Amino acid sequence: MGWRNSGLAATAIILAIGGAAKADSGSFGDWAVVCDNVRNCAAMGFGELGETGGAALLQLSRDAAPDAPPRITLITAGTEAASLRLAVDGAAPSGLAAVPATPMESDPERRLTELTPAQTRELLAVLVNGRTLTLVEGQNPAAVISLSGSSAALRFVDDRQKRAGTSSALVAKGPRPASAVPAPPQPPVVKAAAAVGQTRLPRAPSPALQAQLRDCDDDIFDLGIEPEIARLVQGKLFWGVVCSRGAYNVIYRLFLTNEAGGEARPLELTYPSGETTSELMNISFDPEAQTLTNFDKGRGLGDCGAVTRWVWTGEAFAAQHQILMPECQGVLPDYWPVSYQSR
Repeated sequence: MGWRNSGLAATAIILAIGGAAKADSGSFGDWAVVCDNVRNCAAMGFGELGETGGAALLQLSRDAAPDAPPRITLITAGTEAASLRLAVDGAAPSGLAAVPATPMESDPERRLTELTPAQTRELLAVLVNGRTLTLVEGQNPAAVISLSGSSAALRFVDDRQKRAGTSSALVAKGPRPASAVPAPPQPPVVKAAAAVGQTRLPRAPSPALQAQLRDCDDDIFDLGIEPEIARLVQGKLFWGVVCSRGAYNVIYRLFLTNEAGGEARPLELTYPSGETTSELMNISFDPEAQTLTNFDKGRGLGDCGAVTRWVWTGEAFAAQHQILMPECQGVLPDYWPVSYQSR
């Protein structure tokens, strides 16, 4: 697919790659996989919508539990018919000749289709050896999804979920029973501290804080972007102050200060990958939930990158949740898979 763009910013890729109990991702032809820190995985095939244009998505999700079934969701174009016909290399399996498609509330010209377990099994049986999946609405193609890389992507899922060599594997099947698949790890426990009052906050950085911003872009304050300020606990304030910008990312420096904005010191956060930073792109702070969220955009459309959330526990900020899209394929964050979770 000539329109395909896999040039994701290095930052977002770093966030995704880790070892045990961390997110893991991979790209395979026109497919990508994201597995989270408890081995739940999503394999995604990308393509083009029909006459309406835009991005089509096939997402195969599977939880890590030994008996968890795979689930397939499709996003396609659609304006008339209430069902789709799915064909792999022109051949439509009998169970996929009339698959119900539901208009999306956010975009009535697109359809969200969830296959039944039986339909999922039927599609999986032919998908990995095919070249193209075509979804037809009436007589019109609603989407064309490339299957290049699908077999490798599903083998990646089998490997990361420790299913390879078992009867429950998607592709890498073997003689061992599904019960041989180990139970997934438990997500870490992360609890927010109680919210505190936000009255009488400073309105601008103190001289002590401004002194730590001298190497920021010369014209950055001309943008008029207000700092993010929140009280974490009595006597301790969070600050996110704009320091620089790119084509589609605004970079904030993070600090902790006393109530007057003095005694400023950098706030260092740890991404789910283990990467540490005292700067974040595109942030917002919710004082009621005690959460800090950022969006590392891979490009201006906002169709790739990572959205990460940290929570103030009363002692420090801990990573709480992350979604990730490692390929710039026109899929917006509402449909990105989870790459890190907590409880």
